[in-house]
Amino acid sequence: MKSEESIKRLKDGNSRFVAGSPSKMIVSAELRKDLFENGQFPYAAIVGCSDSRVPVELVFDAGPGELFVVRTAGNVVSPVEMGSLEFAVTQLKVSLVLVLGHDKCGAVAAATTEGDFSPSLDSIIQEVRCCAPDVIGGDPADIEDKNIRYVASKIAANPLISKAVSDGNVRVAGAKYSLETGIVTFF
Repeated sequence: MKSEESIKRLKDGNSRFVAGSPSKMIVSAELRKDLFENGQFPYAAIVGCSDSRVPVELVFDAGPGELFVVRTAGNVVSPVEMGSLEFAVTQLKVSLVLVLGHDKCGAVAAATTEGDFSPSLDSIIQEVRCCAPDVIGGDPADIEDKNIRYVASKIAANPLISKAVSDGNVRVAGAKYSLETGIVTFF
């Protein structure tokens, strides 16, 4: 599947989600058996935020085996997440890696303020702060967009993923989910 087809499937699924008419709510025993016996063949890898209000598969009306989802607070990517994306691109042959951020992101909001954070949380905050020089004191909505673009560029610069992009096998893109409307806007 080409990346354009993957984006269309995601957009169509999001339209069904927004309309309240999802088609993937029932998971049959046959589907589980097929996935067990034949493996997974996701068409896209999604880097999403851990926020419980953004259930990635539901947002895109996708069933088991369709999306390879990596979730972290602030949709940041460390070496562990990057390894997962390398696996999705090189082994599962996804045609799209999408960074999905959202509005009112708590991790991004925390990164815009001075604070005393635990070492683990600080690692997320510092990663978000890499997206722009004006993060502290910045407008969280603007920083959310900058963070999505920064993470997408970081993924695209990965040597294995960059090669797949150059070969025309994968596309790296960004998008933002609206908590209010459920609509995903692609950058």
